[in-house]
Amino acid sequence: MYVMSRNGCRIVDQKAIEIVGIPSIVLMENAANEVFSRIKDLGKSFTVVCGTGNNGGDGLAIGRKLVLAKKEVHFVIISPRENYSNDFNINYDIIDNMNCKISFIKDISDIHNLKEVINSNEIIVDSIFGVGINKELNEFYKEVIEAMNDSKKDIIAIDVPSGLDCNTGNPMGGAIKAKTTYTFEVVKLGFINYNSFKYLGDLEVVPIGIPDEVKDSINEGITILEDYSYKEIMRKREIYGHKGDYGRAVIFAGSKGFTGAAYLATKACLRTGAGLTTLVTPKDIQDILSGMLIEAMTSNFNEEEKVEKLITTANAIAYGPGLQSSREYEDFLLYISKKGNCHLVIDAEGINILSRRPEILDRLKGRMILTPHPGEMARLVGRSILEVESDRINIAKEYAKKYESIVLLKGYNTVITDGEKVYINTTGNSKMASGGSGDCLTGMIVSLLAQKHSPLESALIGAYVHGKAGEIVSKSKYSITASEIIEGISTIIHNIIM
Repeated sequence: MYVMSRNGCRIVDQKAIEIVGIPSIVLMENAANEVFSRIKDLGKSFTVVCGTGNNGGDGLAIGRKLVLAKKEVHFVIISPRENYSNDFNINYDIIDNMNCKISFIKDISDIHNLKEVINSNEIIVDSIFGVGINKELNEFYKEVIEAMNDSKKDIIAIDVPSGLDCNTGNPMGGAIKAKTTYTFEVVKLGFINYNSFKYLGDLEVVPIGIPDEVKDSINEGITILEDYSYKEIMRKREIYGHKGDYGRAVIFAGSKGFTGAAYLATKACLRTGAGLTTLVTPKDIQDILSGMLIEAMTSNFNEEEKVEKLITTANAIAYGPGLQSSREYEDFLLYISKKGNCHLVIDAEGINILSRRPEILDRLKGRMILTPHPGEMARLVGRSILEVESDRINIAKEYAKKYESIVLLKGYNTVITDGEKVYINTTGNSKMASGGSGDCLTGMIVSLLAQKHSPLESALIGAYVHGKAGEIVSKSKYSITASEIIEGISTIIHNIIM
């Protein structure tokens, strides 16, 4: 599934019309059919609020189908300038000839009429603006949108909630707060940003008849992988496989008071299928963790020869979960960067170390998977958390490109990028928001990396499985723990490859 900017959406439509030869009115009718089939049973009466462009034309076509389905429909046309698009005119003439209820709202003095119509019906269909809005709304449109939101009626947004900038996800002085948004063919770029969520409601991408080849040709490099895609990149185990075939993973984690982080990362690594997993942890907690992790091997930072061998023979290393902030652990990461040659998954304190020790960052260039949350990302790039959250894709992409690394920026709609391509992982939910969830993800990624998945594949699969496991476990629960997520990992992976 593609994520596209305003311009990308326009080019897709243009190519579908001019090159493929699909008339725009056909695309509009297809869109109307798809939305109608999804909303026809929501209520008995609808207020369809239309602008004068093609988004308004979509609304007219949807409303016409609702009328034919014996629903009560009142069309409200927001038309201060009356510059109607051609496809709008076609659909307007049809509903006019059908003697449908039509009202016009031309200035602020008419808005009380809009409120009366809205109050007399159950559902609002919002089709004022589509992808085109990119400037501040005037007072008239602000009041129109405010009247719709204040009604407390369920609002169905067509393609984009009116007033929302589809590139940034920010309201342009005001925006419809939809219960559901039906967007056409692709996810709009701004829908990924957190600012958009309170306006979108439930989001569903609906097809309107544009061939995949057209979207492929306009690919802007941002993708949401479909579930079936993971089957293509997840390796099956051979019948004759043994532990040596599935990699050596080494995890440097834990400290006094933070044994849980080390435990969860290691347990997740084991559950994800690494052949041999070794936890390296401070000496004063090694015995505690050894007793808990009976399937893994353990060592401590003081066992110099053993640790050096682990570093030089590892297929993948994870560094950071539960480590304390200290010069000792900074220097140890530098030591790993010099002695080892495999890829590293760096999380938590490991990321903080990189923000303080740029010489280590430079040495690890080209062999890192970084898994920051927004606060850690902010420290890495020297910007505020607010700046990171408002521009997550570009910030993650630029950093990954600069250091030839994989960046997995955690959060809802996780961003995963190699500096060129960007992937959005949509699995998971807020029930997973508890301590240890990130440690679990780190363990999963290092395990996949040890099993010879590429760094990008490891990040993609890890994020997807982590979220899926959380979704399944949380179905009947208010919240879940990282341990519960871990219990679901192996089953999810099994289901992917079968």
